[in-house]
Amino acid sequence: MEEQSKNYVGGSVGGNFIGGNSTGNVSNIINELPSSSEADKPGIKELLTQLQAAIEADPNLIDDDKQDALEQVKELADAAQNPNDPEMKNKAKTANRMLGRIMKSVPQATQFLEFCNNLLPLITKVFGF
Repeated sequence: MEEQSKNYVGGSVGGNFIGGNSTGNVSNIINELPSSSEADKPGIKELLTQLQAAIEADPNLIDDDKQDALEQVKELADAAQNPNDPEMKNKAKTANRMLGRIMKSVPQATQFLEFCNNLLPLITKVFGF
């Protein structure tokens, strides 16, 4: 009986990432960040919210790419909770690199590319790189 349980894989791993809880999880983490103290200058919370919206809205990003990109936005939001911590800076650098790779692999995703090209430099300033 134990041998059978080792080989059994069950459950569902599919589903719509964008319409599911993962988008909500990203939003929840972003919403935990403080809002910008300057009305005319977006802070990390506003920048990540814009990036998330651009990823979700781009029709040229397939669900897998959206999932990967949103996971990196989540990593950036996690890191932004404590942006001066060396471990969090490394987490942000990794997320930034991953978003860059996704951008390069999906050049037809113009909304995503435009937002990344404009927002990633502003986001990475928060982490001092």
